[in-house]
Amino acid sequence: MSEKISGIIASPGIRIGKAHVYKTSEAIIPKYSIREENIEAEIERYKKSLEKTKDEIKTIQEQIARSLSKDMADIFTSHLMVLEDPIVTEKAISRIRFERKNAEWIINDITLDLIQNLGGIEDEYLRERIIDISDINKRLINNLQKRPGESLKDIQEEVIIISKDLTPSDTATMDRRRILAFVTDKGGRTSHTAIMARALEIPAIVGTHTTTSAVREGDTVIVDAIHGNVIINPTENELREYHEYIKDLRRLDRELAKITRLPSTTLDDVEIRILGNIEIPEEMSLIKEHSAQGIGLFRSEFLFLDRSLPDEEKQYQEYRKVVEFFNPLPVTIRTLDVGGDKIYSYNKEQRERNPFLGCRAIRFSLEHEDLFRTQIRSILRASAHGNVKMMIPMISTVEEIIRSRNITLECMDELRQESVPFNENIPIGIMVEVPSAILSADRFSKYADFFSVGTNDLVQYTLAVDRISEKIAYLYNPLDLSVLRFLKQIVETSKHCDVPLSICGEIAGEPKYTMLLIGLGFREFSMSTAYMYQVKRIIRSVTSAECEDLVKTLMNMEKTSEIENKLFEVMRARFPWLSI
Repeated sequence: MSEKISGIIASPGIRIGKAHVYKTSEAIIPKYSIREENIEAEIERYKKSLEKTKDEIKTIQEQIARSLSKDMADIFTSHLMVLEDPIVTEKAISRIRFERKNAEWIINDITLDLIQNLGGIEDEYLRERIIDISDINKRLINNLQKRPGESLKDIQEEVIIISKDLTPSDTATMDRRRILAFVTDKGGRTSHTAIMARALEIPAIVGTHTTTSAVREGDTVIVDAIHGNVIINPTENELREYHEYIKDLRRLDRELAKITRLPSTTLDDVEIRILGNIEIPEEMSLIKEHSAQGIGLFRSEFLFLDRSLPDEEKQYQEYRKVVEFFNPLPVTIRTLDVGGDKIYSYNKEQRERNPFLGCRAIRFSLEHEDLFRTQIRSILRASAHGNVKMMIPMISTVEEIIRSRNITLECMDELRQESVPFNENIPIGIMVEVPSAILSADRFSKYADFFSVGTNDLVQYTLAVDRISEKIAYLYNPLDLSVLRFLKQIVETSKHCDVPLSICGEIAGEPKYTMLLIGLGFREFSMSTAYMYQVKRIIRSVTSAECEDLVKTLMNMEKTSEIENKLFEVMRARFPWLSI
């Protein structure tokens, strides 16, 4: 009897193979006092470990730059930034000297402090940086103790890696010829480990919680990173079905590769623009390889992960890198979309009882205007190097967009006085992700140069459902009639007010919703690369008229289950290769 475990798809694909349970040894933390006469020697031991760890990270960077790209190698820049941070180094040396504790003890304590600051954060992306910090900590301690670190590069046979967690450096050293796929108990889609897996095109499922306790060394495992399932010791029937499925997927991949450079237009010549969502600059090459027509959503949160806030120059250089890479294609940079509970290390205020309805996104930025002005100035400076748009998240009142624009105009005046170049006509748009933004969109159109619908939050706020709550997850459904009506309304308002409109929520990148979105009237989709080819194939296989007819049928239904069944019935009939 087989066993099935579900998880989060970090990198798509399906593989079948033997399990190798990768048990990373926990760093042993000796704790002892240092005599006065040995303190300087202990500090020197710490410094040597620090330099050796830097060298190891730089070596990994060089390997990744050769095998993949410099952009992917830059993932490890954050590791080096921590290792080269003078504040962290001075703190470690000071504590060794005054507390008279051994270096391992001190380093581990500092690491635990950093992890504690990130551990309670709601935001998945920020929380995922914990594994990067743990990676650094383990390397430092292993080097202090002169213990060789384990490496997946030593594996000599084709296996599927099963592990509690993997660090980015674990993933970076994987041999793609031998590591068929990997599954971890921990982790999320936005971790650097997941990003590395996608770049290496190694199928991966993370966040399964229990796989390491269910799998034994040598077990046959199916990693279905299309549906998010791990099947342990599959039956003969399951093996036959999946072998056929893999053959079908390979045929599909060959077909999809042929349309990479073809335009994304429907059969009746309606153009649907496909843009990319980007978490960090290291994903740039992958997005361009998929022939995206620019960046529809550049999340800026990755810059706010350090213990100190990023200054204007640092932000400017990171934005400029992406803008120049895609020039002349558009890059839409979203201003900081986090709440007071998510920048814990900078904001010591009391944690909010309901952060989803509290001081987050634009509310947080307007509350911390100095931080907001710094980011606006850096975005404006980057606009001198390409086609930049600036997008404000979670606008719910006209006052918020007016104040945001006024602050931007003041920043422009400052830059003019400083003779700093920027695009005088940079478009400033808003994310439409709360009901009030749709109901008052005609008023907002006077102050917004474009709209971008964020369906993730829109569904949450429309249905009053916390999307990460397991108890009421069944209520979170973008096919609820109220959500469809809101989506149709924002399309009609944007047309009436002549405001460009895009959609950048998760459903934009899910092929099963492509016909629905075309039928509703959306003509610009922004998404991750996972299903970009599939979305384009659907676009090129339908007419806008038949999509509109489908939407009319769906809008006349009442129950969400009826709408869902009908939509997916049509999609399966038209596209039997589609996974629904």
